[in-house]
Amino acid sequence: MRILIAANGSRGDVQPMLALAWALRERGHEAVLASNPRFASEAHAFGLPFVSVGQDLQRIMEDHRDAFSGQHSMGSVRRMQHAMTEEVRQQFQHLVPLARDFDRVVGGGFVLAARTAAEAAGRPFSFVVYTPQVFPSAHHPPTLLHLTRAPRWFARMAWWGMGQAYNLSLRRVLNEQRQLLGLAPVKDVLRYFFSLEHTWVAAEPELYPMPPDVAVPQVGAFCLPDARPFPEELERFLAAGPPPVYVGFGSMPDAAPERTTRIIAEAARRAGCRVVLSSGGAGLGGKGLGPDLLPVGALSHWKLFPRMAGIVHHAGAGTTAAAARAGVPQVAVPHVFDQFMLAHRVVRANLGVSLTRRQLTVARLAAALARIRQDGAIRASAARTGERLRQHNALETFIQHLTKT
Repeated sequence: MRILIAANGSRGDVQPMLALAWALRERGHEAVLASNPRFASEAHAFGLPFVSVGQDLQRIMEDHRDAFSGQHSMGSVRRMQHAMTEEVRQQFQHLVPLARDFDRVVGGGFVLAARTAAEAAGRPFSFVVYTPQVFPSAHHPPTLLHLTRAPRWFARMAWWGMGQAYNLSLRRVLNEQRQLLGLAPVKDVLRYFFSLEHTWVAAEPELYPMPPDVAVPQVGAFCLPDARPFPEELERFLAAGPPPVYVGFGSMPDAAPERTTRIIAEAARRAGCRVVLSSGGAGLGGKGLGPDLLPVGALSHWKLFPRMAGIVHHAGAGTTAAAARAGVPQVAVPHVFDQFMLAHRVVRANLGVSLTRRQLTVARLAAALARIRQDGAIRASAARTGERLRQHNALETFIQHLTKT
């Protein structure tokens, strides 16, 4: 079977789809990953065919740092809206002709044209999301609201407002493209993108189960096996002392990376722990940080985290799942969107502690590091959860769905 896998967004949006493409190839299928050029080299490293589609959304995030740091303004919203409209147009330009050459289309992350491309080509379509919080529900608010608890009446009202926002921002460009293809217009953009009929949730039910008013199949997170060796410098660092703590905030940009780096370095010194510091979208790191802190680039979380004493992260869906699967305690530092709900879930499952990005100070981070290393109940809960999660194979479950329908 030939399967087109379209994915865009941050690294966390694309990595699960890269894992899916790899798993499909291992089972004898032909899978092509379509994403922005930033991810071409990684696809090629796994021997996967790659097609360039859309803009580099990581760069857009970096250009709109205020929108990802809670400092919204009308100007930032308008600029982001323009960028997203252009992204949708480029996706249509590339994905519509591509879909005709495949037996099936799978979308993931910020890919809004994939379903229409499959519809125009008459191909079956599946969409993969990484959190239950993208679905309208009385049991959680939309991701733009940094709330972990809300009355059901408020959640329903907030989702109504979110639906109107989707329609205002994306319905015009979506229906313009659909009209060119001779397809009927979409009335409700939110429910079109996150259709209950087409969508699967690649998130751990133990961390964030589906709410009772949303009937969508849920499997665990997609894990990408990575046999590539770590850099020699990292291996030497790991061998030189006790297991370090990993600190990294994924693709999240940072308006003051030098300051954040100093906070992390001083907190680690006070807590008496060594640190592997991921540069990520923030550009953390630098020189003169001392022998107990090693800056690194992008590495496989699934492979690295089991060797860590703790994980400090932004509560992105993939990073949270990888830390939970590794059985390692966590400090969740949510920045935006569903990260606040996932951080809440980490605390609720007694897998670690949480600080908001604005609470990230030397004293608070040092206390959090000390707690996850010393709290026996947290460490035992994380170990038990990791053992259970490692028994699941979410990719196998989803691939059975793809190849049987």
